[in-house]
Amino acid sequence: MAPDQIEDPLADATDALRTEGYTVQRPLDAVLLVEGKFLNPERIALRAAGEAGDAAMGAWAISRENDWTLVAWSRPDLVTITQRGTAPARWRHRRIPPAMRPDAQTFLEGGASPHDIVTTPKHRPTDAAREVLTQLGIESPEPPGWVPPPPPPVPVVTAPPVKAVRVRAPRAPKPAVVRKPEPVTNVCPRCFMAIPATGICDNCG
Repeated sequence: MAPDQIEDPLADATDALRTEGYTVQRPLDAVLLVEGKFLNPERIALRAAGEAGDAAMGAWAISRENDWTLVAWSRPDLVTITQRGTAPARWRHRRIPPAMRPDAQTFLEGGASPHDIVTTPKHRPTDAAREVLTQLGIESPEPPGWVPPPPPPVPVVTAPPVKAVRVRAPRAPKPAVVRKPEPVTNVCPRCFMAIPATGICDNCG
């Protein structure tokens, strides 16, 4: 085959994605940049890698929510890097068997698989994953021209209103009750009978 007739390994992926209405660019020789109204960029990037067969390639996919995924594929290494919102990018490195494609259903669903290379802490890049990006000429996992979303606003904490405390006025003291003195009765010292107002005992005279 003549040099000018060498088949482009990314042609099928480019045609399939454009047929679905997505914008496809080629910022690097072996890397695609896909943008569209999809919500799951990881599925789109994995599908692009699957269309490339065993050819080493990369695919960025940017969703309508400005989330993105980079898939770097060089058999048997499958590297996915996903950024959602303002959260840190999550790296995942898999080594898949010869009969499995990057767009296998288990990978499209995003769950863990026995082919994952587990890192501590989780979702950190391995040296081999970085090497795959270097082989493809990718210097940074972020898509070219991608602008990160602004940080979320800091919530303003409003203090609850202070309830006014009702202060009751002291009650006026009740006036003291003045009791009338009981009348004093004069008693006769002899018979101990009450002496009338005349002052003379009726019994003793």
